[in-house]
This record gives sequence, structure tokens and C-alpha cells, in this order.
Amino acid sequence: MKKENILVIAIICIAIIGVMVYNKSKPAKQPGIIQGEGSAQIGDASTIKWQKYAQGMELAKSRNKPVFLYFHADWCTYCTKLKKTTFRDKAVVKYLEENFVSITVDTDKNKKLATEWKVKGLPTLWFLKPDNSKISNIPGYVEAKQFLQILKYIHTASYDKMSFQEFIKTL
Repeated sequence: MKKENILVIAIICIAIIGVMVYNKSKPAKQPGIIQGEGSAQIGDASTIKWQKYAQGMELAKSRNKPVFLYFHADWCTYCTKLKKTTFRDKAVVKYLEENFVSITVDTDKNKKLATEWKVKGLPTLWFLKPDNSKISNIPGYVEAKQFLQILKYIHTASYDKMSFQEFIKTL
């Protein structure tokens, strides 16, 4: 056999082994974080009870709670990181459950909503008043500690009185 043929076969074998190792190292799907498009969840205290868009918006109005609107996709690295860290933090989950209506939107499954909300990158986190009017949005990953501070800032309507930096000094 020619050296070139041996080299091609070796590269193909390495690629196949690499794919097998990569697929084996992927974590199994974890139920209870996000199970399908916006399904409401019943789980332990470390899972967010996500709502579908339309139902969540109505629920926010009827309960007079602000909305946390989360745009994501399965292929998004930072979305996965949010799910594994920030969205599993017990203090974050508890605060969201008590004070917000949490809505999830998979941008691959609901491109129309992503376009309406002008989502350019993922993850995108929106905060809305109970009447569904916009407060603000955050693009990208946020660690649990800072996210909890943001949730408190939004829930207390401190954005009407002071900047986020001023709010942090009051904590």
C-alpha cells in the first residue's frame, strides 16, 4: 500500500474514534431542566417550572407577576451552561418560582417569536412587567449570584428608582 493510502486510513480512523469519544462524553439529557418547548414542569426544588409563551403571558397578567422570558436553542453552548449552572441554583429557582412567571422559547422551534423579539444571539433573557411590557433584556450567560441580584432588582421594580450598580450597593 502507498503511504498516502495508509495516511488517509489513519486519519479516517482517528476521526471515527474522535466522534465516538465525543458522543460518549456528552452528558445524558437531564429531565426537569427544559423538557421540550416550554413545558410546565413538576419536579424537585432545583428545577424551573417553565411555561409556554402564550400561557405564560396570560398567567403573568392574572397573577400580577413579572415575566422572565428565556430564548435558547439546543445547540447553544451558553444556553447549556445556563441550564447546568444558573438554572439549577436553588436560590435562583426558588426566587423565580415565588416572584416570576418563567417562559422558555426554543428559537429553532419558534422562529417567529424569536424574530418578533429581535433575538440576535443566544441565550437572550428578557424581563417584562406583569402587563407584558418590556423592562430590559440581557444577552448571554449570567452566573447564578449575579442573576439572583438581577431578579431582585427587577422584582422590586428598583429599575424605576435607581441604576443596577446603585441597587447592588444596597444589598
